[in-house]
Amino acid sequence: MTSSAVIAPSVHDSSGDVVTPVQCELLCFIKDKCQLMTFDDIAKICTDFYSEDEIVSAKTLVDLKLSYRLPRRQGSNKCRSTVEDLIKACLDPNESLPAYYAVDLSRLPPVDASHCDMSAILAELQSLRSDVRAINRINDEVSELRQEVMKLQQLKSVVDGIQKNIMEMDFPPLLQTEGSSSSLQLSSSNDTAATFVSHARELKSSGISEDSSKRQQRLKPAVRTVIGTSSNNQHITSVKTYRTVDVFVSRLHPNTAKEELIDCVNSVKDSLQIDGIACTKLKPRYEHLYSSFYVAIRVDALDIKKAIDLFLSADSWPSGVLVRRYFAPKNG
Repeated sequence: MTSSAVIAPSVHDSSGDVVTPVQCELLCFIKDKCQLMTFDDIAKICTDFYSEDEIVSAKTLVDLKLSYRLPRRQGSNKCRSTVEDLIKACLDPNESLPAYYAVDLSRLPPVDASHCDMSAILAELQSLRSDVRAINRINDEVSELRQEVMKLQQLKSVVDGIQKNIMEMDFPPLLQTEGSSSSLQLSSSNDTAATFVSHARELKSSGISEDSSKRQQRLKPAVRTVIGTSSNNQHITSVKTYRTVDVFVSRLHPNTAKEELIDCVNSVKDSLQIDGIACTKLKPRYEHLYSSFYVAIRVDALDIKKAIDLFLSADSWPSGVLVRRYFAPKNG
C-alpha cells in the first residue's frame, strides 16, 4: 500500500539546527524571486495569479513564525496589501522564516524561460492550432461560395444572350387560312416575311375590331321615352304626379317659428304652383345660438327643375341664411 503523503526533506539553518520546511507555493515563489525581481513586479504577479484564500493561508503561516503579527487588511486592495506585507516579511533580515516548498508546480507562475510550464504552453499551442484549422476551413468554404457565385453570373450572362437572340430572331410567316381578312394576307417570300411580334399585333388588333363590330350588331336599338308637353291637345288628360323638393335651412334666429318659414317660402314661390309645404324643426348642436329646419315643398313633377332652381337660389332667401339640399338619414 503506497502513501500519497509528501515527505519534506530536512533543512539546516545558519546555526546548524534542523528546520522542517513548510508547504506553500505562494511563499516559495516569494522567497525564491524576492532577490531576483522588483518589489512591485512580485506583488502584481502574486495578486493576479493567486486567489484570496491562498493569500490568506500564506499570511496565517507567516504569522506563526514571526515575532509580530501582520496587519489584517480590508477594502478593495486587500489582496495586494497582504501580498506586500508577505514580501516585506520575507525581506526582513531580523526575522528567520522557515524554508517553503511547492508540491503543485502549476501554482508557481512562470516569469522567465527557465520557469515556464511546458504543459501549459503545449495546451495553448494546441488551442491555437485548432483555431487556425477552423479559419482554414472557413476560408475554403468562402472560396467555394465565390466559385458558385461566379458560375451563377456566367449562367446569367448566357441566359441574357439567349433571350436577346430570341428577341432578334425572325420567325417564318404564318399560313393563311380560309375566311381570314384580306388585311392578314402574308407574302410567301421569306425575305419579306413579317416577324412573329408583328403578326401577333395584327391578329390582336383585327380580333378586337372584329369583336367590337359583332358586339355592335348584337346590341338592340335603345328605347326612347318621351313626356308630352303639348297644351293644344286636350283630348286626354294625364295623372297628376308630384315631387318633393327637400331643403335644409339653418342659421336662423333661435326663436324662429315654423309659420314664419312657411310664409317665407310662399313669398318667393312667384308663379310656381305649390301643392303643400311641410316644415320640421331640427335639433341643432347649439340651440341657444341658432335654429335649423327641414322644409319639404311638394310641387308638380313637371316643375321640379324650376322649383329646385328657385328654392336653391341665393336671391330667394334673406341675407346670412344657410340653404342646401336635404337628404334624409338612411335609418329613417
